[in-house]
Amino acid sequence: MVSPISNDAVGFAPLAPPTVWQGWDAFVHRAPAPARDADDPAWPQAEREDYHSELAVMRTPAMDSVFTAVRRLLLVNRRQQAGARRGLIISGPATTGKTTTMMALGRSFQLADARQHPGQDGRRPVLFISVPPAATPKMLVSEFARFLGMPITDRLNQTQITGAVCDLLCELGTQLVLIDDVHLLDTQRRAGAETSDQLKYLGERIPATFVYSAIDVETSSLLSGVRGAQIAGRFKIFRHRPLAYATEQDRAVWDDLVRAMEDLLRLRAPARNPRQARRLPPRTHRRADR
Repeated sequence: MVSPISNDAVGFAPLAPPTVWQGWDAFVHRAPAPARDADDPAWPQAEREDYHSELAVMRTPAMDSVFTAVRRLLLVNRRQQAGARRGLIISGPATTGKTTTMMALGRSFQLADARQHPGQDGRRPVLFISVPPAATPKMLVSEFARFLGMPITDRLNQTQITGAVCDLLCELGTQLVLIDDVHLLDTQRRAGAETSDQLKYLGERIPATFVYSAIDVETSSLLSGVRGAQIAGRFKIFRHRPLAYATEQDRAVWDDLVRAMEDLLRLRAPARNPRQARRLPPRTHRRADR
């Protein structure tokens, strides 16, 4: 039986990636940097820079829509015992905040799970991984194992790793599986097609709701052919677009977002001019992560 490594057994850097449990859990529970006044002379420049490097994520209408859609999927999948469960694919152009939305979703879900199960520190309600380039089925499931801290040796084959991962995720109460960059799976190639099949198998073995993130998945090979038809039939596609700026309501949302960002910034000479908000859309392409 392959078991996860304890937190004390491995030394992780303070900024471990969120694709391992220690890094993900640190992201979920990281306290915000202290927001001192901009003119506080006791605030060193380095501390000011650290504060701005970890600003809070701003909630957008797209995030709210994704959160609502996933909550519904969790309810639909709650009692399903067999077959692939319903899932969601967050699709859109590059740099529109898809990964940010996915991570915010996982953070919100894990914090809610901790409130519902106080004192159960051994739970792993969320798993977050990214599809590696030129992934094979073994590479993909090894990313699951790496997140969980499971020791993987060359003697373990794909079937053994897959079985151990599925069994452990069931034991740990994982309910939400987040997989980033699924557009990297080229199902027109044998390795990509087999890895897509592996994802389907994992979705059937693990009693969790799967959420994918991809760049323009509608035009990728992932949704083509028989395999693609199966994915399209089980996954709802949410189009993550740049923020609109056409109507009065769109502009009000944009202005609120810019105002909230300004409130978070601690600049030495802040300039609060409402007209500046109107200059930002063409320069940022109305992308929420800029």
